[in-house]
Amino acid sequence: MEPQKTRKQASRENKKGMDERYKEARENIAGAILEETPPSEMVDISDSYQQSRLILMDYVTLDWQHRQDILRLINQINLYANDDTRRRPLNIIMQAEPGSGKSHLVKCLAKKLEAHHAAAVDFNMASLQSIDDLIQPLDEVRNLKVIDRLPILFLDEFDSSPSNYAMLLPLMWDGELHVGHRDLKLGKIVIILAASGKNIEQAMKSAKAMQLATEVQETKLVDLLSRINGGALEIPALDATSSDSGKNVDKVCLTVALLQRRFGNRLETIPWALLRFVVMSKFKYGVRSIAHLVDLVAPLDEKACSMHLSDLNLPLVSVPILRDSSLAYHIFSEDGPAAIIELWNECCKSDIAVRIKKKSEEEDNF
Repeated sequence: MEPQKTRKQASRENKKGMDERYKEARENIAGAILEETPPSEMVDISDSYQQSRLILMDYVTLDWQHRQDILRLINQINLYANDDTRRRPLNIIMQAEPGSGKSHLVKCLAKKLEAHHAAAVDFNMASLQSIDDLIQPLDEVRNLKVIDRLPILFLDEFDSSPSNYAMLLPLMWDGELHVGHRDLKLGKIVIILAASGKNIEQAMKSAKAMQLATEVQETKLVDLLSRINGGALEIPALDATSSDSGKNVDKVCLTVALLQRRFGNRLETIPWALLRFVVMSKFKYGVRSIAHLVDLVAPLDEKACSMHLSDLNLPLVSVPILRDSSLAYHIFSEDGPAAIIELWNECCKSDIAVRIKKKSEEEDNF
């Protein structure tokens, strides 16, 4: 009789199996969309797409390391929420490029943590004019605590001004902030600080070197980083480089998710040309720009479950039309707009469909 597996052995085997499933999903999408030669018949990426939704449902990724980082963050928040002895905020730092879907990720995290009645409150610190501007989001946090919910305070672009660092120190340490005559006490909350500047990344690397700070370092920033007690999370950039198929696979999953969000889960097939164009294109603002492209797709019939190439009606007919459209602010090419039109025309040579959802039982039985 074989000895009973230890919990650690079972966990390692489960992790290895999950890693293999993610790898298979990436390879399936890469083979269907990333190959230079279009497929000769309909391809099915529905199972692979569902794999990308396993962690947070509405936040999709097949990036194995990103998945592990998200799971670690969820575990950190779970431990914090279950520990009645912890009173100070749980502070997390997030690094991501503008338009990468940071606030969407935070909302999906809150939904995932519904067992703790989590709820997200977001505020963009680039719009901060004075400390008084923080009163509204902090009041929202306090209102959530009154009804026994776990607030996740998301402060985007906290690195937009060095003056923000000193302002945030008492909030991150004691969970309170003095604004005029008001003493806003928040207590136990999760605070996620999002940054896109390189100085934050450099300061974190310097701090982890565990050497004395140099004179050129911003003292308040170093102090702020010392209060990060929940770790860091990086959202990988969606670079449209053919050498990095992992990121391009996530661009495919993201486009499918955005199409389903707009047209509903009834959508079962979409044009291969659209996914191929997204993969091969460069977008100025990441997720936000791809979402803008999806919003430009012409409306579908309410009962339609298939999207065809002729349905799209995108402003990619000619260079003048592209330049006059809002898409011009979101897409670019080193070779100019003519190269973008050429790419679209090349993709449109194939009218093959891609299955993103299994057929409904009614259709299967018909």
